[in-house]
Amino acid sequence: MGFLTLDEKIRKLIAAIETTSEFNLDNIGTGSGLGEDAAALYKAYFAAKGLVARAAINFFRIGLQDTLIFIHGKYPFMRALNEAFEDLLSLPGSYLIALGRPLGQSLLITRHLIPKGIFEDYIDEFDKLIDKGIITSYEVVESAWPAEYYSLDPSVFDYTTGSWKRGSYSSLTEREVIKVDSAPVPFDDVDLKILTMLKRSAATSLRGMAVATGLSVDDVIFHLKEHVLGKGDPKRSMVKKYYVDFIEPGLFAPNTMMVTLIAEPSGNPDELLKRVAAIPYVSAIWQGKDGGVYANLYAPLEATYAIFHEVGTIGLDLKLKDLTGYIAPWYYWNILGSLHSPASLDINYRGGNWVFEKEWLVDLVDNKVKQYARE
Repeated sequence: MGFLTLDEKIRKLIAAIETTSEFNLDNIGTGSGLGEDAAALYKAYFAAKGLVARAAINFFRIGLQDTLIFIHGKYPFMRALNEAFEDLLSLPGSYLIALGRPLGQSLLITRHLIPKGIFEDYIDEFDKLIDKGIITSYEVVESAWPAEYYSLDPSVFDYTTGSWKRGSYSSLTEREVIKVDSAPVPFDDVDLKILTMLKRSAATSLRGMAVATGLSVDDVIFHLKEHVLGKGDPKRSMVKKYYVDFIEPGLFAPNTMMVTLIAEPSGNPDELLKRVAAIPYVSAIWQGKDGGVYANLYAPLEATYAIFHEVGTIGLDLKLKDLTGYIAPWYYWNILGSLHSPASLDINYRGGNWVFEKEWLVDLVDNKVKQYARE
């Protein structure tokens, strides 16, 4: 069976199944120093990654296998990372949808959605990477997580209850997003205080975001007020939906949430690593000296509701970790993200309503101000 290429048949297949989000990819590679060809490759990767993840529930119906491939490289592995990454993206039929962070500079964790009909041929491509000297070995682990955790399709997911519908099948013609019926809690002066603090203490990060988006710093602040606060009109606020527009610089869909999973040490460290790596939407993962595992998830808020519930059933300790210092330009994320974090659903989301308690917001702002002061 012939391979599907990333830029041609895979895009047509994805488009034929469903498109649930709009993507702004114009800024991929901007300011990164990438050459034109490399920037185009990365842009294609992020576009396909986002679309594949959102259409995956339908992909499983046509025979895609969610697969983790643990890749081992030569020391120092980081020096060959970019070359290996681009080789992986260039594989015939590349279905790479997530790239894990190297562990000890020798391990790379990748996630793939592979058509079962070409599974063996696809895996054989990694033998070719060994022959080329790009990697030294690899291990294939097929994920057992249910396919529905990859989809935010309203025909299978009930946005109003945060639960999956039974016996639902995606329509190829109707794509009506279900919104929260109840009115959101109005924002107050605490929210404006957050923005003021951000402008004062995170000007560098705002400038970085301005460069990435092609906007001025004032335009970025205006965008935050316009799309997150709704200019004082709660009906215009993004909080009336289940997601917030984080104005990410073209890398991910605007309704994507970034959180960190923290799995405390338990049992066999290697087995714990594999269990965490198998969780849907994990895109970066590393292991501490104590054997605990940390993983970043980039996932639609609608999907994370179910994912985090399932994570709780397998005994992992879920926390929202402040990623300041890991992703430099996005300091303002840490506060706005905390306000609407799926990791805080028990606090902020009750009975189909977003509930923001002023005392909780004040504590959040005060803690962030103290953190920035320490830095």
